[in-house]
Amino acid sequence: MGANPFICGVVEGFYGRPWSAAQRGQLFAWMQSWGMNTYLYAPKDDLKHRLLWRELYAESDAAELKTLIRHCRGKGLNFVCAVAPGLDLSYSSRKDMARLRRKASQLLRLGCTHFAITFDDIQPVLSKEDSRMFNSLADAQSVVANDFLKHLRDQAPDATLLFCPTHYCERMSGPVRHSDYLKRLGKLLDSSIGIFWTGPEIVSETIPAESIRELQRVLRRKPLLWDNLHANDYDLRRIYLGPYAGRPLELRNEVAGILSNPNCEFEANYIPLRTLAMFAQAKGHWNAQQAYHTALRHWLLQWKAHHGRRISPGELEFLCDCFHLPFQHGRCAETFIEDFRFLLRMPPRKWGVIGRRFEKKCSDILDLFEKIAALRNRELLYALYRHVWELKEEAVLLRKYLHWLKARPGPEQTFASPDHRQKIYRGGLVADLQRFLPMDENGRFRARTPAAVRHKPDGPRAL
Repeated sequence: MGANPFICGVVEGFYGRPWSAAQRGQLFAWMQSWGMNTYLYAPKDDLKHRLLWRELYAESDAAELKTLIRHCRGKGLNFVCAVAPGLDLSYSSRKDMARLRRKASQLLRLGCTHFAITFDDIQPVLSKEDSRMFNSLADAQSVVANDFLKHLRDQAPDATLLFCPTHYCERMSGPVRHSDYLKRLGKLLDSSIGIFWTGPEIVSETIPAESIRELQRVLRRKPLLWDNLHANDYDLRRIYLGPYAGRPLELRNEVAGILSNPNCEFEANYIPLRTLAMFAQAKGHWNAQQAYHTALRHWLLQWKAHHGRRISPGELEFLCDCFHLPFQHGRCAETFIEDFRFLLRMPPRKWGVIGRRFEKKCSDILDLFEKIAALRNRELLYALYRHVWELKEEAVLLRKYLHWLKARPGPEQTFASPDHRQKIYRGGLVADLQRFLPMDENGRFRARTPAAVRHKPDGPRAL
């Protein structure tokens, strides 16, 4: 990995169904053509990676992994294989250490020389047995990681190791300069081991360069960003088609590299990964919006449909603006929302051009859905189908509501749509539970409780 001083690539590190061999093959082709250099294999729900980490890969699975490693390296990319023992590792157990070494030896035989050991998303405490041997979690993890690296280098002197800490963002660690956990890792981990970090949050809207400089001083090395900007495994109702954004160009000077942990739906990741590659290679100036529009133009070539239907550049931009980034909509989506807000504030006689524009956009959404349903690239369709369907249904509902308002309903009348029936539309247990505790635009929750319960002086509070 030393041949490419700035690590730039992808971590398949999400929860859910891992990508297929065909999808990874497409990923490697993208990465090679875009100048990226590193792929980290760490799918949380590969059983032998995490839950059953002690077990060796079966012969057939090992053969597939060996082929994957060969294919990745054949594209000129570094293949990094992660092991995640943290769920139930006994840090003081000689047997567990031996099992970890055995797993490493198998992966070495398959052709892997770059590794990661990950301790993310586990309980940040030691067992009673481990507490007798180690003063802290950081001490225990450092011993395990250093031993793992030594075992690797005894068999492959050029082997490298990356490390994902349990406190991998500032929300978990608290102010980094006061984090005993991070300080101990910085002191005890072999200086060649790279340490992952996700920024101020698990999913960070922005990552200031100064925050990373402070982290450098604590870790005694440049961290490696495990960037969850486009991750969606925490809420599969979301999908992110927007650009790599919220990171200043100067950040590149403060980190050892950036690996994107993107959407679970592989085909949705063209723009997120293309723009990350552009960010890594930008010279002198970086404009995320310009990169976004460049990537849109290139991605449009993959949106060919049957029956001569064509998805226009404007339609693709609108789609990607609707499913943009965790913390912001794209420009076209913002206009769509603001138009509807205006229509709700004003009487129908004053809707004018905005009313006509909103009505047309609703029709455009329905037309776009029909075009997407006819895509030649069916895997791309399947990746986006649920999300575009939901957008289409909302557009139908909003348009029906506006038509109802135009009919001048009486003050006691309420709106209902026969095409959006109770319990069928926005239904299910989770939706019912969410109605008890709705979130406002500031992220605050307010319980909706009956007045009799809310004002009852005695007894337990109820939602």
